[in-house]
Amino acid sequence: MMIITGFHLARMALLLPLFAWMLQQGGAAFAQSVYRCGSTYSHAPCPQGKPVDVADPREPAQVEQARAQTARDQRLADQLHRENAEREAARRKALKQEALQARKHALAQHRAWLRQERARKAARKHDTRKAVSGISAS
Repeated sequence: MMIITGFHLARMALLLPLFAWMLQQGGAAFAQSVYRCGSTYSHAPCPQGKPVDVADPREPAQVEQARAQTARDQRLADQLHRENAEREAARRKALKQEALQARKHALAQHRAWLRQERARKAARKHDTRKAVSGISAS
């Protein structure tokens, strides 16, 4: 007699979706009836419904070839997506660097302007003192 513990229950809970998927895939192998009912399709027959052949007419080798091509296409799409994301990240980084350099340049210009303004005001103040001292000395 096997004792079912929490570990076993957790393990079964993880495997349950896998078993459900396997059953679903196995069920897909059986022929399914599809009916065209006017402009809609249904698995259930309907009045004046016409059966539609939905069987895959391809050979197993063709199906495998199509699956392999789809896998290659998906890998290529993933690679292109990664490359595009890397290019975009590099572009964002470059733009950020450009903006930082522009801010540094603007700050340097502003500081230079402030130094010029201070020097101009100091010179004006010095000239004013000279003029005032020259008037009182006469």
